[in-house]
Amino acid sequence: MPSINLKKRSRDVEPEPTDSDADVAEPVGADGRTTAKKGRPTPKRSQARATRASGGSFGAPATTKEARARDRSERRRLVQDQRAAMRSGDLSKMPPGERVPERVLARDIVDSRYNVGPVFLIVIVVFYLGSFFPSAAVHQVVLYVMLLGLFAIIADSYYLSQKVGRAVAEAYPGSLVKVKMYAVRRAIAPRRFRMPKARVTPRSR
Repeated sequence: MPSINLKKRSRDVEPEPTDSDADVAEPVGADGRTTAKKGRPTPKRSQARATRASGGSFGAPATTKEARARDRSERRRLVQDQRAAMRSGDLSKMPPGERVPERVLARDIVDSRYNVGPVFLIVIVVFYLGSFFPSAAVHQVVLYVMLLGLFAIIADSYYLSQKVGRAVAEAYPGSLVKVKMYAVRRAIAPRRFRMPKARVTPRSR
C-alpha cells in the first residue's frame, strides 16, 4: 500500500506564479529596473481620444452635469470667436450662414454703394425732434420730409433687391439662398454698425 506524505509544505518554497500574478507584475524598464505601479486602470481608447480632442488634461467628464458644463463652455467660446470674426471680417471663422457665397456677394454689392437707408434714419430723428416745436408750419415741413424719405428708401430698397437678385442669379445659377431682404436690411444699417464688417468701400468698385 503506497504511503501518503502528510508533511507540511515548507514555507521557504515560493509558490509558482499564476496567470493573475503575471497580469499585475511590475513592468521592467529598459535599464532592467522595475518601475512603479500605475495605481490606476489603463484608460479606454475612446477616453484617450476624447482627452486629446478637447486638448485638456482632465480626461472625459465624470458626470452628465460636468459634460453639460463643458458643452456650454465650448458653445460660449465658439460664439465669442464668431462675434470677433464678424467684427474683424475674418470670413473663415464666421457663422456658417454668413460664409455662404451668395450672401458674401450680396454684402459686397450693398457695401460698394451709397444707400438711402442711413439717411432715412436721420430723417426719422429730425421728424421726432420737429414734433416738439409748437409751430404748425414746422410740423408740416417735417412731415413732408418724412414722406419724401419714406418713398426714397422704398424705391432704393426695391432697386437694390433687384440688383442683388440678378447678380446672385448670374453668379450662382439655381441657388435657393434668399438674399434680397438680407441685402435690404444691411443697406438700412449705418456702415459702421453693419455685421459682418464691410470688406469693400463705395469707391473700391
